Amino acid sequence: MVDKRKLTLLFIAALCVFALAVLFKSIRTTPAIIGHPVTIAVSQTPLSAPFLVAWEKRMFSLRGVDVTLNNCMGGVACAQMLFDGKADFATASESVVMFESFHHPDIRLIASFVESDNDLKLLALSTQNIDGLKDLKGKRVGVVEASASEFYLDSLLIANNMAHLDYIKVYMPPQQLVEALFSYQVDAISVWEPFGYKTTISSAADIHNLGLQGIYQLTFNLISRAHIANQREQESEQILLALNDAIAWIKQNPDDAQALVAQYLNVPSSQLKWSWNDYLFRLSLGNALLSNLQLQARWASEKGLVAGQMPDYRVIFSPTPLEQALNTRVQIR
Repeated sequence: MVDKRKLTLLFIAALCVFALAVLFKSIRTTPAIIGHPVTIAVSQTPLSAPFLVAWEKRMFSLRGVDVTLNNCMGGVACAQMLFDGKADFATASESVVMFESFHHPDIRLIASFVESDNDLKLLALSTQNIDGLKDLKGKRVGVVEASASEFYLDSLLIANNMAHLDYIKVYMPPQQLVEALFSYQVDAISVWEPFGYKTTISSAADIHNLGLQGIYQLTFNLISRAHIANQREQESEQILLALNDAIAWIKQNPDDAQALVAQYLNVPSSQLKWSWNDYLFRLSLGNALLSNLQLQARWASEKGLVAGQMPDYRVIFSPTPLEQALNTRVQIR
């Protein structure tokens, strides 16, 4: 007859062996954390999708970097967290990078992770009889001062030989633009998403888009400060590798990616679908972005929106982490 005590001991021993095997496998497959914990201020917008996916899918930790995401509303607020010492890195548009570079010469641009040539729109109600840019003569246009909103409006007018059109700029925060249009405080608004979406779905009247796709190339970028970028190159490389993993996952699972981002941001899936196909998710850093920054800096200087000498944006670029992550050479002239 089999000894029940021996069977029990054998069973316990087998469980211990199994538990140890699982533990050793976990140790082998979970990378050791490198460097120090990293805090990233991330704008709460679908443009930040690679960060949200990397966070939810634990891609940062799988790359061995201890990341904490601090939520912020817009690139300006995220950059402010960076300069207030509340974050090591931040996400912001190239327009924010340009404006901040005049105040913070130690700003560093690590990489772009998304582009869109259709994020900005110039919108008017059909009831206002504004069918084209020429109809803005004598009208009030709601604009976010010293931002991509203002740059986009001026770029449209310059591209259509209407730089000297007689109209009135009305400066206000972005969250007030839609209501200002509906309450006839302004006749048109220059806005980025999701305000274009909110304007369209909330209006009882038809909305005329007076803008032109492709006139402005928006990028969203990972930024830091010089001393942090220099000290955290290894962590920066692993962050970019995690973002690259997230971008690959987004491309392979577009529906799941939209569902994940919509849930994280607590926005309707219809809002996400509105502009999702306008986003080109990829890691980059090069001459196109350099030229865009230089163009916007000249515009801001001519408009009196900034003071001082234009920064050398080649110095502001910090390409080493991207070169190491993608095993490529960043060409900047």
